[in-house]
Amino acid sequence: MPTKRTPLIGMSLKMYFTPARTQRYLSAFVPIARSANAIGITTFLIPDFLSVAASCAALVTTEEQRYATGVGAQDCFWEDSGAYTGEISPAHLWELGVGYVEIGHAERRRIFRESGDDVAKKAAAAAKRGLIPVVCIGEIEPDESQIDFAVQYCVQQIDEAVRCVPLDSQVVFAYEPVWAIGQHNPAPTEYINAVCAGLRLHLDSLGREKSARIIYGGSAGPGLFTELDIDAVDGMFIGRFGHEPTNFEIMVQEIATKKFG
Repeated sequence: MPTKRTPLIGMSLKMYFTPARTQRYLSAFVPIARSANAIGITTFLIPDFLSVAASCAALVTTEEQRYATGVGAQDCFWEDSGAYTGEISPAHLWELGVGYVEIGHAERRRIFRESGDDVAKKAAAAAKRGLIPVVCIGEIEPDESQIDFAVQYCVQQIDEAVRCVPLDSQVVFAYEPVWAIGQHNPAPTEYINAVCAGLRLHLDSLGREKSARIIYGGSAGPGLFTELDIDAVDGMFIGRFGHEPTNFEIMVQEIATKKFG
């Protein structure tokens, strides 16, 4: 598992791709991920559950690649096994080669009524199995004048999510202002930098300066990362823009232009 903060770019396919389309996508995505890793950038791809095994077979051919060119799951349960019809075991994900698990996305909180306690239990279960939780956080209403409110809102989500995750366990926080998800434009760069700087200070105060990374999502697109503060933002979490593999490659190159310590 990574022992230092490295730049990171990930993508969730949500429920947009069929398994057949995902398989075709992998043929173009895999060399991009390998090239990114060769220059020190970590990548991960989160397909639909039906495509997890095929994605692992393509991207995770060695144990070192579990996190370097990793595959993620869009959710998991908080128990390894049992009578939980329809749920996904973190232990089973680990066995397949999965390295990341997306937890607490705004859509799951809103549509499926997932609570902060649910997110906390899932994050702890994922970390216990060696999976890296990708915990989605973000304020709901847009108000660019209320940066302190946004920071405190997200800090509450952070504290709740990692209350049972050991300090030395890797965790990724995907800062996605709910009001920016699915919109034409992301949040303003000054706003993203200010909020993420506040979150970085909080994580460092908890002793997670090396084990916790912050990536920005929410209508993320080309050119955005070039304007972000790398002391606060470690990478990107992209959506439909990355459905074209060459677009994902563009953003990899934008991250590569920054000088990470």
